[in-house]
Amino acid sequence: MQPTVSNAHIAALKKVVHVLNEHQIPYQITGGFAGNIYGSLWPPHDIDLEVSARDMPLLAGLFADHITQPLHHFINDEFDLWLITLDIDGIEIDINQAEECYLINKAGQKQLLCTDLSTAEVHDFMGIKVSVQPLEQLIAYKKTIGRVADVADLSLLLFAAQGLNSD
Repeated sequence: MQPTVSNAHIAALKKVVHVLNEHQIPYQITGGFAGNIYGSLWPPHDIDLEVSARDMPLLAGLFADHITQPLHHFINDEFDLWLITLDIDGIEIDINQAEECYLINKAGQKQLLCTDLSTAEVHDFMGIKVSVQPLEQLIAYKKTIGRVADVADLSLLLFAAQGLNSD
């Protein structure tokens, strides 16, 4: 097991993915945790997921006992989006809707994040089949918000993956 991903993160991920799959809700894991799935050793703070706006009310009902922040319009220095926040056994899960999701770059400009959940890739992570944002999209997202160290780390992972696939 990767030393940066705790057993609590794995348990929370299993619970969320089980519910999403059981109710046939398309999703993708994004952000730092997606980086972990691709092999990054960043310590995860939370688990970020994207789902369709149409599924947000269903999610709110399915996870009612775990909601710490109901669906709300969240804006900070990096994001402008609609978000539900859960706590599953001490692990924060941020679920944002894929539509009307904007990244804010270092210059303060908003950029629509055009998310197509059908492009999510299925990976086996710690014995769990998960849908994750494609690595190229994750790198583009990290570039947009100006996280240089993240981009460098992920680019090395992409280079390694492409090297393995060319054999």
